[in-house]
Amino acid sequence: MLAWRIFDHAAAYATQPGFDPLDGAGGLQGAARWHHRGHPILYAASNPSLALLEILVHIDPRRFREQTLLRLEFEDDVERVSRAQLVQLLRDAPAHAPEARTRDYGSAWLREKRSLALVVPSLVMPFDDNVL
Repeated sequence: MLAWRIFDHAAAYATQPGFDPLDGAGGLQGAARWHHRGHPILYAASNPSLALLEILVHIDPRRFREQTLLRLEFEDDVERVSRAQLVQLLRDAPAHAPEARTRDYGSAWLREKRSLALVVPSLVMPFDDNVL
């Protein structure tokens, strides 16, 4: 299985001694769609275009600058969330916290160490997947 990760190699955090773009430290700082704050996690995408799109939907495009693209390769023995499962997780979430159930699911996957990776549908491009 291939996954792609883009990161800003010129950002202050990336220029610190010992920086590792694959250590998942960003997950310790804040929550995201598939995890609660305090869990090291790495977000990647099933193709380079989706990796870029997932960044662009969260920033002002005028702030975008040259990035580094990492190619990750690992065994296909991974857990997958189907689109039907994602729809159910979103339906079950409270209206005021639409990411509550996906965060719970991903955080449980992390705690239980069920597989090396979790493949989840992208909400930005539903026909592609993100890889955690």
